[in-house]
Amino acid sequence: MNRDAIIKAASQMETLEDLRRLLNEIKEDEFGDKAYPFSERQLKYYINPKRNKQSYRQFTIPKKSGGVRAISAPIRILKSLQLCTNRILQAFYEAPDYVTGFVPARSVVDNAERHLGMNYVFNTDLKDFFPSISKSRVWATLKTRPFSFNDTIADAIAGLCCTELELDGETRVALPQGSPCSPVLTNIVCHNLDWKLNGLARRFHLRYSRYADDITFSSNHNVYQPEGEFMIELRRIVNDQRLTINEKKMRVQKKGQRQEVTGLVVSDRVNVTREYVRSLDSLLFIWEKHGEDVAFSNFLKHYVPKHNRRFRSPDMSKVILGKLMYLKMVKGEDSPVWQRLQVCYENLAHREPAASSDIQYLHSFAIDVFEKGSGVQLTFSMTDGKLKCLMEYKGREIRVCLSQYVQKRLAPIVESNNLEALEKLKKQLHIGYCMASLLETSVVNHFWLLYRKRPVVKDLPITLTEEKEIQSHIERYLKESAGVRKASDRNINAGESMKESVSVTSEIGTEEKKVKAESEADSKTGKTIDEVLDVLVSKNFRDLSILDKWDKIKTN
Repeated sequence: MNRDAIIKAASQMETLEDLRRLLNEIKEDEFGDKAYPFSERQLKYYINPKRNKQSYRQFTIPKKSGGVRAISAPIRILKSLQLCTNRILQAFYEAPDYVTGFVPARSVVDNAERHLGMNYVFNTDLKDFFPSISKSRVWATLKTRPFSFNDTIADAIAGLCCTELELDGETRVALPQGSPCSPVLTNIVCHNLDWKLNGLARRFHLRYSRYADDITFSSNHNVYQPEGEFMIELRRIVNDQRLTINEKKMRVQKKGQRQEVTGLVVSDRVNVTREYVRSLDSLLFIWEKHGEDVAFSNFLKHYVPKHNRRFRSPDMSKVILGKLMYLKMVKGEDSPVWQRLQVCYENLAHREPAASSDIQYLHSFAIDVFEKGSGVQLTFSMTDGKLKCLMEYKGREIRVCLSQYVQKRLAPIVESNNLEALEKLKKQLHIGYCMASLLETSVVNHFWLLYRKRPVVKDLPITLTEEKEIQSHIERYLKESAGVRKASDRNINAGESMKESVSVTSEIGTEEKKVKAESEADSKTGKTIDEVLDVLVSKNFRDLSILDKWDKIKTN
């Protein structure tokens, strides 16, 4: 259902059955015909805040500033009801420009951009933001425009989204932090607060924005004296809305020092902090130089565990990927810093390229041919339930990607340490040096891939040229991996990667060029192709496999 259809249907609701019917239509639109409809009994049970209190999981997560944050996460059925209700609320709500939190297509970057280049930036936040919004306020707000719901519908939605909470030793029915409906309802309830604070900003010639409970003002003049007119008026407006300013988090940042808004630097442009990039760069450096185990030990020292990771080891690779995605959102995909760190991560983690990526198999070998010809041995291991394939070259470990076919069949064999089955499976696999575009950008990623044997690849004895080619690929891979860190001040694009590829190919094809040059010289003397081949054979030409490419050489 689109927005207009939801608004039209919601405006005609009068009974609980009308609400249940609309929620089921939204659920069916979201999940298809397989969606299990909500029953009348379920709806009546969960709209009672005293009953649905048992339908929340209570836990805490640590804050960056210290202390813990209490979270109330709804169980599956209640969460499904709230997700469908959230679609109704989002259809009616239109956020003003100065509200950037929990608004589609807006982020912390949009919030920070409003305060760029200002002499003074003032930050504060609201204490116990979500629990401060009571059910009665939600009910009263839903009865006003643009909703204009009747008492029955307003009470049902308010009861569905609120529950009993303990706040400062007092039990109250309010919005829980962890519900899908709480973010949009806080924005809706705080409409008057935002309107008055934006009016206050215009009065004092300031810029105003709010991201959830974080409030920011900025200006070219200082009006933020503790007992000044602006601060007195700010406290009055917030208190009139039955909210409380967190006095401990008030701070004024002057131009010339680092100015931050919702964790982003806004001194001259929106950017992440230096510490963010340095910590990420340092972790990738340790991973590259000392291995994944050492990097993981360092990672655990600074990792803040989440509630669902208490008894399990966190996935370092996923955490790094999340940080890189955040860095890309802030700095943009054209940022050389993001490109450098992303390529470094790809080379280390070797995640499988997306299905839409254009993978090119630059060269492929049977495993036994590859190992005998290059002197490189593939090793397999299971770590924390994850299958890994490594090869060691000149004291450096290189990670090898595994296709889904290989992972599925190789994991039980490695786990059971069945060497006979391992050797049998290896005869059915090939290793390839591949190239793919990185995340639909111009950055090119090279990687080694172990995949199912393909008929087009012949298991011929490896030649001297192919042996050099394998070593050249490995040398190039190591050079590229090491060179990534030195490229922080320049763009790493596909053109540069292709130039390197061309240079490597030119080195590999030196003998082919010699043969071609010799053939061209002989052609001037009137020799036929057969005569030239006879001469090459009589001279004990060391690489007879090059003769198989004769037609291609002559054509080119």
